[in-house]
Amino acid sequence: MNPFVYGTVVKEPNFFDRKDELKRIVNTLAGGNNLVLYAPRRYGKTSLVIKAMESLTTLGFVCIYFDFMSVYSRESFIEVFTKAILSKQSNIDSALEAVAKFVKSIKPKLSFDQNGLPEFSIDFIEHKISDKTMDAVIDLPEKLSGEKKKYIIIMDEFQDIDKLNGENFEKLLRSKIQHHANVNYIFLGSRTHLLSDMFTNKSRAFYNSAFAINLTALPIKDTIKFLIDRFSLSNIGLDEETASYLVERAGGIPYYIQFLASEVWQYIINQKQIVDKEVINACSNKIIDLKSDYYLELFDRQTAYQKKLLKALALSETNVFSADYAKKYRLSAQSTTQKALTGLINSGVIEKNGNDYSFDDPFFKQFILRFMA
Repeated sequence: MNPFVYGTVVKEPNFFDRKDELKRIVNTLAGGNNLVLYAPRRYGKTSLVIKAMESLTTLGFVCIYFDFMSVYSRESFIEVFTKAILSKQSNIDSALEAVAKFVKSIKPKLSFDQNGLPEFSIDFIEHKISDKTMDAVIDLPEKLSGEKKKYIIIMDEFQDIDKLNGENFEKLLRSKIQHHANVNYIFLGSRTHLLSDMFTNKSRAFYNSAFAINLTALPIKDTIKFLIDRFSLSNIGLDEETASYLVERAGGIPYYIQFLASEVWQYIINQKQIVDKEVINACSNKIIDLKSDYYLELFDRQTAYQKKLLKALALSETNVFSADYAKKYRLSAQSTTQKALTGLINSGVIEKNGNDYSFDDPFFKQFILRFMA
């Protein structure tokens, strides 16, 4: 069986490293503090948090995972949030009664699917969701908790809170959860520049309200050892230099490292016993070919100047706003480049970390170098 996993929550034995970050997350939340986790897409933040949830559950916490990506209105927030809470209750009948008691304007219902598993639905009494109802729903974890039952709420893709009336809902949520004594929160998301602004901008409701962890790339030595060990399970040889090259081709991003390693394993398992750079290049090109239609559409979706900038970034991602960079790649004024770059960041094509820029997808970068540059 292929020893590399991607595209889903990664668990043992495929989950590796992040020991320091895992310990810090568990200790911070168990200590009664809120936490915000910054990480670009595909860095394994959700897998890390799910791993932390397992540890926190053994400590007696009720961990509730809630994804803002599925929220597009006040009604959907209430429905998704309430269902997430109900799904973690040991006494369902009692929980349904409690929710109906604390939130007068909704009626939670229980049914069972064809496998006998519980399914929850929500009936709304109000035609338009009031702030009072929102207050009551946000307070549900605190109302249901107690001295012997403490909650931890994981709010994934938290930057998408902007879909709920922008900062008005942001302020409402902050005003409520700051008074929760038995509930702690961890906020995470993939659009790091938006999430960072929410917690570092003094004008925002969540300013300085949570301990911050910035999830960086995996240590190269640990990653190399992981790759060598996993390939060795199938008696496939991989030396340190070649493993380092694989990590480089995958942009150092955990998801793409596992993706490329999976393709290499599939390619080599019945052909050779040693991985070399030629195999890695062949598998990289195979990934690009498989995704070429998507990459072409993604490239065509950009403005003419953004395409020009993407070509430049594929060749060099440093000193983007320098005069030498503009001259070398025939770019326009700095303000024009900044506007184009902001658009690429907001659409998730480019990641910004401090003053550095990188492609969200390293194979899209290779596609541009191969076909567009």
